[in-house]
This record gives sequence, C-alpha cells and structure tokens, in this order.
Amino acid sequence: MKENKTQSYGAVQSVQFSPLTESSAVAPDKKHLQLLTDVSLQLSFELGRTSKTVREILQWKKGSVISLDKLAGESVDVLVNKMSIASGELVVLDDQFSIRITDILSKQERERKIK
Repeated sequence: MKENKTQSYGAVQSVQFSPLTESSAVAPDKKHLQLLTDVSLQLSFELGRTSKTVREILQWKKGSVISLDKLAGESVDVLVNKMSIASGELVVLDDQFSIRITDILSKQERERKIK
C-alpha cells in the first residue's frame, strides 16, 4: 500500500502592487533636489568662434581686431559646463554687459548634443 504524502500550504493569494504613475517615477523628491542647489557649474557665454594659426596669433598686438563667425546682433550661446543649453541677446544693463535669455533648448535637444 502506498501512502499519500501531500502537504497543505493553505490558500495562495496573488500579490497586489500599486500602479506606477509617470509623476512618481519622474518627479524628483524635493529633499533630493535640495541637495543639488549648492553645486557650482561653469557658466559661459559665447559670442562667436574663429580659427587662427599660431603665426597669426603671434602677430596680434594691442588694438588687433579678430573677426568671429557671427554677425553683430546675432544670438549669444549660453553654455553650462561647456554644453550649450540656451541662447540670448547681448544687452547693456547698468553699464555692464548682460545676456537676456531668448530661447532654451528642449530636453531632447540637450540629450542629442550629449550623444
């Protein structure tokens, strides 16, 4: 005669997880964001670019004029840690040069520049 050896574990219940929402997956916690507020970044503004040979640079003297690849009045590139994130226009405010932001690159454009 064979013995029937079966064990009973009780009723099996399925696990219920709360649904993931985009806002909970993407929105940073304010406390974590607060940790980044004191991080220093290099901010620079690029009026234009040019290429010169060492010979040309050695010929510079006080008063030399270097032409750039942009026309007067064109937008200025705003760079954070050497990466372009926005553009603006050069203005004078209280006898100081300033930049008025006119356009900010979208998240997709910034990500494309990284790659």
